[in-house]
Amino acid sequence: MSIAIWIIIALVCFVLPATALTQGGHRHPHRGQLAEYAQQVGLPLPETMVPAVTDRIKRRQRGMRLGGITGIVIATLMYIIFFNNDEGGAPALVFFLAGTGTALGGAWAIASHRPSPATNRLTVARPRSVTLADYLTKGERFGFWTVPIVLALGSLPGVLLLRQLPSTPGIPGAVTGTVLAAIALTTWGVAYFALRKVLDAPARSASALELAWDDAERADGLRQVANLTVAIGVIALVFWLICIGEALVFDGFYREHEVFALTVTGSSLVFYGLLSAVVSWGPIAAWLTGRRKGYEQRQLWPTGVTT
Repeated sequence: MSIAIWIIIALVCFVLPATALTQGGHRHPHRGQLAEYAQQVGLPLPETMVPAVTDRIKRRQRGMRLGGITGIVIATLMYIIFFNNDEGGAPALVFFLAGTGTALGGAWAIASHRPSPATNRLTVARPRSVTLADYLTKGERFGFWTVPIVLALGSLPGVLLLRQLPSTPGIPGAVTGTVLAAIALTTWGVAYFALRKVLDAPARSASALELAWDDAERADGLRQVANLTVAIGVIALVFWLICIGEALVFDGFYREHEVFALTVTGSSLVFYGLLSAVVSWGPIAAWLTGRRKGYEQRQLWPTGVTT
């Protein structure tokens, strides 16, 4: 398939769904859509609060749209310049940069916004600073912090094992796996920087309810970045399995060494499957149980929000 098809798929799968409420920050959402969104967030939205909340949503979704499109443009340029129109790597490249750009674009919109100090209105101040634990569940934080560990644990055995297997044509499997692990680790580092910036971003709110809405948008932005990092880490682990599998089937190696091939296959599936489960169980459990919904409200507003 042409890279243009993958670009359209990336837009449909990543950028457009994430920014559908405001069409990428270019329009005000309808009142019915806002009411449905407020119900999902779990906060009241009186008429007096609509302009401030809408501005926050539009600003973040505008950043997500810009980030996603920027990622797609970069992927296209890399595909043309470095991949020599090799369509095999087009889907992974486009999806990776589109998803990363969308998540980081939303975080950038929160972190870079600076309310005007000249605004003449009352400001509600929080009595304490916030941390990642106020916005992400324990499982989500565990998944994010374990990404570098599982990448290291998965890379060393992968390299050592592939050295015992036949070399496949093209780029060696050990090089591919190591490069992807390095990309995943770099993404984690960028994500950590983005999370810190989002947490440190000022929140200028005129009421407790507006501050609670700011917390909800902040939590959503943090969660997108953290979960994206976990997903990329899992993909890097899966690629070690793919590289090992390609080496086993290359030139009929598995037929000549059936017992060894079965042992390697079984142990690799178990090992990389466990690593993937360890890093992803927290975010998945928080989603399946619904624990992540309204988590920041329970942490920062345990007695409820005054309307």
